[in-house]
Amino acid sequence: MNTVHIEFQRVQTWLFAVPRLRGMVGANAMLGEFLRVELPNLAREEGKWSLASATNVASAPNAASLDDPLKAHDNPAEDLKEGIISRDGGHFEAQFTSGAQDFAKAARELLRKKLPDLRFRISIDENEQQTVNTQLSTALPVLQPCEWTGRGLASKRIEQGSERPAVSLDVEQRHDAAKRTENGTAKDLASLLIEKTALKELKRAQEFKELVGNGYLALIHADGNNIGANAPPERNEKNNFFHRNRVLLRHALVPSINQACEDEQLTPLLPLMLGGDDLLVVCRADKALPFVVDLCESLAKIQHNTDNKELTLGIGVIIAKHTIPIHRLHELAEQLASSAKRLIRGENKQRSVVDWAVYTTTWLDDLEEVRQRDWLRGTTDKLRILSQRPLDVLGEGLDSLQGLLKGAEKLENAPRSQLQYLVGELSRGQTLSELAYADLSAEASSRLRNAMGENPLWKQINQQASITPLLDLVEVYEIKRLGRKTNTSAHHPTKESANG
Repeated sequence: MNTVHIEFQRVQTWLFAVPRLRGMVGANAMLGEFLRVELPNLAREEGKWSLASATNVASAPNAASLDDPLKAHDNPAEDLKEGIISRDGGHFEAQFTSGAQDFAKAARELLRKKLPDLRFRISIDENEQQTVNTQLSTALPVLQPCEWTGRGLASKRIEQGSERPAVSLDVEQRHDAAKRTENGTAKDLASLLIEKTALKELKRAQEFKELVGNGYLALIHADGNNIGANAPPERNEKNNFFHRNRVLLRHALVPSINQACEDEQLTPLLPLMLGGDDLLVVCRADKALPFVVDLCESLAKIQHNTDNKELTLGIGVIIAKHTIPIHRLHELAEQLASSAKRLIRGENKQRSVVDWAVYTTTWLDDLEEVRQRDWLRGTTDKLRILSQRPLDVLGEGLDSLQGLLKGAEKLENAPRSQLQYLVGELSRGQTLSELAYADLSAEASSRLRNAMGENPLWKQINQQASITPLLDLVEVYEIKRLGRKTNTSAHHPTKESANG
């Protein structure tokens, strides 16, 4: 008996190779369909190889009590009975009683044909098989390049709104896959899940500009906390553990997506990737942070009073102009998710955490340098920290994203110029900012004090440092106004917003 393992590599690079929304949606559909449909169908073919079917395979008990919206499409117990161990998260693994080498060869050829230029690794019993890329690259220099990517031969014309660009065969494949996601025939998990939500009834945005209108774009990257550490060692238990996490995330996503779609006619968000406990969502900036709270709140509710290891998320949200290259947005979203996870490192009790950043410039500068420059004031023995991030997602106070969103609602119709002036005074010192706080107009003072509640402008966190929630509160309040014609970088509440 031999085990064949296929791993997709540098998936995000391949996903973002076509820098158009429809191309990315289509690429994700192609990946999911290949992993979950085409490879299993290839493995089931009889002749040169034979799957090692299993008996007495138990269902995943941790997920049995949940209403999985994709139950008919993701059943690892049934897969295991056929000999298919996994087909999710960029990995395919199956056991064969014979013909493992032939299957690996056939899978390699199918990969090159269906997913050109995607890197992959194939191993048999943990011995990597040599892969020689002999197929014709879709990125060869030619006289008439693809109009969407600038690479590859412009071989086909596609219809995109009123345009008919000449594109490469790779782009045409992605575009056709995107159309399958729109008409409900795609078989990847993200597309199948969309069919279970309010997104199904809304007009689908085909370009980033169409998605955001005059506003800003947000990219949300989320994945599970401490998944590797919490996974059991035994294979069947591990498969059940990963399946449970997939079900939990899907179960929480449906109401969260529906909430974001209320009173909308055009899709306000789209899942770009849904694999295992990983999630990548593109959306309008004003929808991003409320969506994060709704998702984590739903996830917490369905795990209430459970004895199992709770699934929580580490989330990064980057908000910027839709013209910023998506690969750069994704790079920073991953950095922000890693920053959020540091908040709970080494703690026994897990909870969902988030970090976010807002940029209004045409390029995104180094995140750490920007924050050190713009958020730290004073000296080492008397330090002022202008932001609380990263934060818990859920909570009532201004030290959580949920609390900040509730506080921002209480700022509605407050004089914005006074709020922005007060935020600017934070950098000048604790005394000057407190004087400016006391000098606000009656209207501004009433609304801000209502939003701040019992929180002081500055809170001492130790003998050397103090911190304020004001910058985070005002920035959250301002997000929905990004991109308005009356908005200029000078109006934004942070230097991170103004300078990247």
